[in-house]
Amino acid sequence: MSHPGILQEINIGKIRHSPCQFRKNLDNIGELASSIKEHGLLQPILVRPMQHVYEVVAGNRRLAAAKFLKLRKITSHVIDLSDREAYEVGLVENVHHKTMNPIEEGIAFIQYSGITELATRIGRSQEFVTKRIQLLHLPQNIRNEIIRQRISPSVALEMLPLDKEAMQEIAGFVIKNPLTKVEIRNIVKSSREKRNDLNDLNSPSRSASDENELYLIDKTLRKSIAVMKSTLVNFDEIVNSVNDDWILKELLMQYRMIIHGDIDTFLKLRKRLRMKMPREYLNLQRDAETAVVNDDAARNEPDERAIYQWATRGVWH
Repeated sequence: MSHPGILQEINIGKIRHSPCQFRKNLDNIGELASSIKEHGLLQPILVRPMQHVYEVVAGNRRLAAAKFLKLRKITSHVIDLSDREAYEVGLVENVHHKTMNPIEEGIAFIQYSGITELATRIGRSQEFVTKRIQLLHLPQNIRNEIIRQRISPSVALEMLPLDKEAMQEIAGFVIKNPLTKVEIRNIVKSSREKRNDLNDLNSPSRSASDENELYLIDKTLRKSIAVMKSTLVNFDEIVNSVNDDWILKELLMQYRMIIHGDIDTFLKLRKRLRMKMPREYLNLQRDAETAVVNDDAARNEPDERAIYQWATRGVWH
């Protein structure tokens, strides 16, 4: 702490909470109180003198926990700070200890004048500060889901280009089916293109919910293929460990072919699915694929109903 100060025991009745608290909800006070009761106050609260009282700069939860325990005094670090200095010190304390949720950070950042200076003060990039402030442009219910950690800030920011109706639809889908930032970005881009395309009204269009389902199916198939390929690698180790018993080894090799056949079935299913995915999504996934979809071969594939009519191959066949 660059500001000189003193440590002293202060009567809790003489300490007031700051009018500009960074944390709106002082949750889990009971747990913190139990910790203080068992181990003591490990870190003093930070206060500044204000005429006849002291004002909390950092440590509102610790003060609330002390009141919960009905303590008479609390160890405090007393520093003389201006309003701006108190705001900066409290903000740095909360950001570095990650005590605020992303929405609380955005509210705290927007009240500070100067993004560049703020980023320097708290040791974060200007992009970090800007993105936290942008979260405040989202509808209140989506902000609440960010606080509940059901939608990540990075995913929520990808929804900003959409109108409120589309935001609500995609937010509901994300809560039920967590997707990555890249996957949401492609859904948003595709959704915007379809909403802006007013020239081809007679062409058949897929609804947003159907398109979201395609993304979810594709993601599930990719994970399933990865799991089966990993299983195949482990199975090969078992087969190689059987040296003398050729009957057992032959039996294991037959089951290896079954696993390999299941992987092939899922790869073919995903290939059919890719025929219906937006081109932008395919471009981003191409580098991760072992084979590129051939246009001529794709034309010979069954129609979209085949996605739901494929026959499984394997033990259950």
